[in-house]
Amino acid sequence: MSDSKIFLDRSKLSPRYIPDELHHRQEEMSLLLTIFKDSYIKPDEFLFSTPQIVGRSGIGKTSTILKFSNTLESEFKKSGLTLKVAYINLKLQGGNKYAVYRFLLEKIAPELPSQGLSAEEMLRYLLSYLYENKLYTLIILDEIEFLLRSNKDSGIIYDFTRLNEFDLSKHCNVIGVIFIARSTEFHDKIDSSELSTLGRLPIVFLPYSIEQISDILITRSSESFNANVVGTDIIDEVSLITTSSQLGGDVRYALDLLLYAGNLAEANGSDRITLDQIRKVHGYNKPSITIEDLKELPKSHLVTLMAIVKAQNKRKKQYIELKEIRNYALELADEHKIKKFEFEDYMNDLLDRKIIEMKSLKEIGMNITSLVELEPLLEQQINKK
Repeated sequence: MSDSKIFLDRSKLSPRYIPDELHHRQEEMSLLLTIFKDSYIKPDEFLFSTPQIVGRSGIGKTSTILKFSNTLESEFKKSGLTLKVAYINLKLQGGNKYAVYRFLLEKIAPELPSQGLSAEEMLRYLLSYLYENKLYTLIILDEIEFLLRSNKDSGIIYDFTRLNEFDLSKHCNVIGVIFIARSTEFHDKIDSSELSTLGRLPIVFLPYSIEQISDILITRSSESFNANVVGTDIIDEVSLITTSSQLGGDVRYALDLLLYAGNLAEANGSDRITLDQIRKVHGYNKPSITIEDLKELPKSHLVTLMAIVKAQNKRKKQYIELKEIRNYALELADEHKIKKFEFEDYMNDLLDRKIIEMKSLKEIGMNITSLVELEPLLEQQINKK
């Protein structure tokens, strides 16, 4: 039991938490279960499948897929079969084909050696291992557009959509590869043969409505907060903020908003969250970055972000000249013993992620109201890496 007057269980506000019931994604779950139904009924006759899941950030794509994969694992177990699920976030584990295939091999068969093998050899090694041991695998590739943005070689998509063709003499025990993306824009970065194999008809996750977000927040709040801490006024306000055009139904942001407001209420000795606390946190935490974003960023990116914050603090300005940020970044990189520091690459990636913004070719910045809270959070994350 929690000793907090506010929180029952903070972890239930984490985007990594998968609730027992996913509100308003039953239709998508049912469709996926239908697509893969025969994979555990007649696995050796099942046709390899490559569905695409498309939708903006924070609307339940990853949670739904992970929930679905857990359900599928259970169905395989009931049939006396073993399914191994390999979830790969390409923003974190990607970078190039070799890194992805090595991670995949270590995830599914950690006992197999990967040193000295080429990317293609690792893939063939894995397929042979699955077949010989009568094991089945579902591969989930999240944030596919980040891999294509950082690596011009789209061959990884070609490989993953043709796993069933690597050895025609054996059945492919990878039942499918699920591609998750924020939009279909990545189609423009792959050639026509890859797109033809992948398919042009993705499963589209539409943004949540204000009523749907309200349902989700009511359930999460009941799991996360003590009784009477979160009133209907708070649910209504957070739902309204979350469905604004700027946020577009991002439930991750809504959960962060409740978490930070709860922390503020606790620090102030309150026994409930107030509208003022929600609005104050929303002012600090305009949707440029969340704590989950910080946890996902490599140390080099965090150091680059810290350089921007320090320059903003010194100048008391929202936008800072690029050369000044570079000077701060190089000093911090040296301080934290980062030997290879590609400043421009990190800046471009932060711009791509919409964590920072560019006023002109020479001026970079981010929402200045977030600086009070952001610097200690950055320091904490840098020290953890």
